[in-house]
Amino acid sequence: MSEQSPVEVRHEPERSRWAAYVDGEEAGYADYVLLQDPPRVVFPHTVTHPAYGGRGVASQVVAAALEHVRAEGGRQVVPQCWFVARHIEQHPELAGLLEVPDGGAANRL
Repeated sequence: MSEQSPVEVRHEPERSRWAAYVDGEEAGYADYVLLQDPPRVVFPHTVTHPAYGGRGVASQVVAAALEHVRAEGGRQVVPQCWFVARHIEQHPELAGLLEVPDGGAANRL
């Protein structure tokens, strides 16, 4: 079995997304929408192209995107995409990023 090429994750703010590339080819992405009042980032969906399924592409894209949101600070996350929601659920240290109905950040899931 040959070694797989590494996944490169890039922030593409001009396209409002985080994308993954393998050998220069797009492997997948996570779109986002920035909202104000209160400041939030909505993740509507995540895509992994079929040829790259099972390689952790979506996990790497979502992890990079959420780490960026956390590092920037000041925004809450609205995970409309089930994959983003599951990633946060599996990483409790990210739960504070979640928007809750009263407008505050979640302390836990």
